[in-house]
Amino acid sequence: MRICYDEIENIYEVVDLKNTKKILAVILSLVFVLASFSVISGASGRKTALPKSAGIEALRDEFQIDTAPAADGYALDYAYYSPAGQNDSTKYPLVIFLHGIGHADYVGAQLDDSDFPYWASAELQSRFSQGGAFVLLPRAPEHKLVYWSKTLIPALRSVIDDMIKKHGDNIDTTKIFIGGSSAGGEMTWDMIIAFPEYFAGAFPIAATGTVSASDTKKCKDVAIWMLASELDPVVSYVATTTPLWNNVCKNNTHPENCRLSSFKSVKEPSGTGASDNHHMAKVVTYDLHMLDGSTYPNVSHKDGLGREITLHGENGIIYWMNGISSDYTGETGSDSGNINVNGITNFFDAIRNFFLKIVNIFQRLFGL
Repeated sequence: MRICYDEIENIYEVVDLKNTKKILAVILSLVFVLASFSVISGASGRKTALPKSAGIEALRDEFQIDTAPAADGYALDYAYYSPAGQNDSTKYPLVIFLHGIGHADYVGAQLDDSDFPYWASAELQSRFSQGGAFVLLPRAPEHKLVYWSKTLIPALRSVIDDMIKKHGDNIDTTKIFIGGSSAGGEMTWDMIIAFPEYFAGAFPIAATGTVSASDTKKCKDVAIWMLASELDPVVSYVATTTPLWNNVCKNNTHPENCRLSSFKSVKEPSGTGASDNHHMAKVVTYDLHMLDGSTYPNVSHKDGLGREITLHGENGIIYWMNGISSDYTGETGSDSGNINVNGITNFFDAIRNFFLKIVNIFQRLFGL
């Protein structure tokens, strides 16, 4: 029998061609499956945050605007950042920051006039134990000559309730934090006194107003990080900050979780001097760090037991937040909580708002 080698080669070519087609089919199927898995994975879990290098304007664009139901005649709008992606079941902290006067003349002004949106950056979001946090910036209706005051306590409570109602699937109600600068710092105190059960911690910055010893007892279960300048021309460090801190240390149930940051001359995160030693909001812009990543200069930190606290690496306010929580489960509060807001309160708030408007006008005229 003669063997035809040409025929054998043709057979091998046919077999190789069939095997090649099968292999290619398997490879294409695997690619399709992996691509589908990648799409599904990309559409679920935590949202990818922008880096700081994207710039403040890009980070501001990551915020959305909403309006809470009216309470006591005021419906406050607010800007917020959500770290949650599609199909994300993670529970994230909620961090609330309250602006000072002169930063809320229009919807979104508290966003445009603030560098706090840097807290939506990948660098700061990653410092939270949960990998991110909601950032909430409510706005006082300054266009109506109404500033942060006790009159707005019910309306601000409504903002928080609205956030929990709409985003409760992703908000860890045991980790709600509130802070603010100047008048926003004063409102921070008002809120934790009125509704201490809402908050795990608070960080009032150069807070105006006065807080009594009995008031510190009402918020004794809230961890407090006070930030103040010894050279503040508006809030006296000796007459206001020192006695208030002493009462916090005395009355708080966990003084080891409380902090006081005492600044000398206040610096911008870039290292240049601030406009004055009262406008301190930017000290929290990068979580008590400078632009170059170093910890803030001209400041000392101590806890409620008098122990010196040294910040190092990424240790800042967020690191502090990671270690504290409350028992709050999201129940809606009522009215103004522990603070009695009545006609007399509203009358004096109206007078106060008039003078604050004059201050606001001077700020804008002289670029303060």
